[in-house]
Amino acid sequence: MNYKILFLLIAFYSIFVLTCATPVGPTGGPRDDRGPIVLFTEPEAGSTNFDGEEVLFFFDEFVNRSSLGNNITIEPDLGITYEAKWKRKRLAIRFDQALPDSTTIIVTLGGNIADTKGNRSGAPTVVAFSTGDEIDESTITGRVRNAETGIGEQARKVVLYREPVDFSQPYNYTAETDTGGYFRFSYLREGAYKAFYFEDRNRNRIWEEQNEKAQPFSLDTLQLSKSDTLEIGELYLQTVDTLAPRLQAVGLFSDRRLRLRFNEDVQISDSAVISVQDTSGNFLSGANPLYTVPEESFIVFAQSDSSLSEEESYSINIEGISDKAGNTVQFQGVQFSGSAQQDTTLQRIIETETGAGLFPTQPFVIKYATDIVNRMLVDSIVVVEGDVTFDDWPAIGVDRNRLFIGPQDSWIEGIDYQFLIWNPLTQRRTLYTPEIWDNTEMGELEIAINSDDSVGVYYYTLENQENDLFYSGSMEKVQIIENLPPLSYQLTIFKDQNGDGFWNSGQVQPFQRPELFYIRERARVQTGFTAQVIIDF
Repeated sequence: MNYKILFLLIAFYSIFVLTCATPVGPTGGPRDDRGPIVLFTEPEAGSTNFDGEEVLFFFDEFVNRSSLGNNITIEPDLGITYEAKWKRKRLAIRFDQALPDSTTIIVTLGGNIADTKGNRSGAPTVVAFSTGDEIDESTITGRVRNAETGIGEQARKVVLYREPVDFSQPYNYTAETDTGGYFRFSYLREGAYKAFYFEDRNRNRIWEEQNEKAQPFSLDTLQLSKSDTLEIGELYLQTVDTLAPRLQAVGLFSDRRLRLRFNEDVQISDSAVISVQDTSGNFLSGANPLYTVPEESFIVFAQSDSSLSEEESYSINIEGISDKAGNTVQFQGVQFSGSAQQDTTLQRIIETETGAGLFPTQPFVIKYATDIVNRMLVDSIVVVEGDVTFDDWPAIGVDRNRLFIGPQDSWIEGIDYQFLIWNPLTQRRTLYTPEIWDNTEMGELEIAINSDDSVGVYYYTLENQENDLFYSGSMEKVQIIENLPPLSYQLTIFKDQNGDGFWNSGQVQPFQRPELFYIRERARVQTGFTAQVIIDF
């Protein structure tokens, strides 16, 4: 073989790989958790009389070129194709045709562009320039928030159609929300527009009403004057979960110990029951759903009342287990075999069912790994009430794997309580010192609504998920919620204008305005005070 030719081939291949691959920055130094930043562009944003053939973006670091994907947008939709080319940290977007005269062109890089370590930029970069003497300067701004949490929705697209609207054609402009859910349309021409959110699943820039979800803002038509700035408010994105969780598999750790795996996180109600059946559907045994794994809430452990033989196959029926949206479990077709292994589950404390505090008559609840059959778990409990120690506290109860320590009538105001509870796994008592909310520690929340509209009723929910506190009801324009523990709550209010009892997010075509909606992520209640929330609808 001619070794000179071989050497040249190897050298050519090495140069080709180095040229085509995404460059990787040097390693070492502080951890990089920041996405790529555009340092400057050519032309600059706001330039006029542009007659070039390409737009250049200069980044502060190497970019993962595969993340570019569908993250380039050129608007308005002029049917002009382009080619994206890289040279180290520079991106060139080269147009294949000449740009039209006296037109404002907007080039946007989406917020999903990432560096070589996967850090996303997080916010879009917009460059606008004009091929004429003037550049369009009108602006539309707004925000997209999650209707359940109030958190801003990142990387959501809001679109603009210019009047007259033809939904069979591509939309004219699009804006992407940043990390806070805010979006901005800049460099718009004066005129009338329609704005709404929709999921462009097939990325064809056309809203397909039958297949793609859409939600409108509160204004049907937006009228822009020259150099105008229009704030169109907030759109609350309603992500309704209607899919039931599915039981995927049942495994046995022993002849009584079941492990149920679901396709999503689930929760166990107080009335949850499981029944074990033979393959013909005949009832064989009950099973107690014990707990979900704290780190993996899609796993449920249960304990069968009877042994399940390894020589038999079984199925189960489930009631009272659902996902966070309240959809009950589906479990058709899941069969499993029994086990010859005797149950040797180690008894241990899984978790407490008490959050930051207890109401005056609320019991303290401990959840164990399996049913409580050893009397020592109860007899070894020590309750310290102020300076007095009790090893025979009377208000103790057991329900399967849950241990209840209740007050004698009610917890005494101004007295601190400590609970020493035996943990068989560690062979020692575990100390718990929950806060107990006295009546004197409670606060109030006053909700006041400013609105001239007298049609419809308002509904409110007030919740603290950490402590499993939930209050809800209907109200007029003023509502005082009393006896609230001093915590932070999420407050949600909507106006039920059509009387169906639900919040309706509106309709794009034909236009139906979304019902009035308000969410506050942290409404703080303080001891002895009445916190006030004033809402302007």
